[in-house]
Amino acid sequence: MTEGPRLIGRSAAAAYLGISPSTFSNWVAAGKMPQPILGARKWDKKAIDARLDEISGLGQPVLTTQVLPEDEFQRWQAQQEERDKHKPIHRLDAREERVLRFMIAHPECATVDVIPQAGEATMEKLRKVGVVRAGAKDHRGRREWFVSDEGRAEIDRTDTWVNWQFR
Repeated sequence: MTEGPRLIGRSAAAAYLGISPSTFSNWVAAGKMPQPILGARKWDKKAIDARLDEISGLGQPVLTTQVLPEDEFQRWQAQQEERDKHKPIHRLDAREERVLRFMIAHPECATVDVIPQAGEATMEKLRKVGVVRAGAKDHRGRREWFVSDEGRAEIDRTDTWVNWQFR
């Protein structure tokens, strides 16, 4: 049984791991640690433990000489193929993903001055991978940006992938 709450904030998660909060944020951005629960700024201790086990090699299966029966192997292979269909393909970092999610949730916000954490460089990178498209300039001379169908599909893949990891 874990002590304290199961969901913890960034500072508590960093303390739990014995690292600084900025290091924890870097690990999250690099994919070493899981993203926070969607809609919250909290991390699940069990998800942190699972990722730490995976990184340290504890989550790796123990190699044995026992061979899986063919039907179990085929079932496992089918599960892996199903999982991989939902894997995100554009490798967006956490900030880029947040910008894209904001744009989907707030389609009326189309310029970088009203999209949190967005700048021209970020929007240009998102355009290059095809998840946003540039529109015309507004009446104040600022370029408008719009989420593409591929951007919506990437967020759907990301959500499915994250949920698949914790099945």
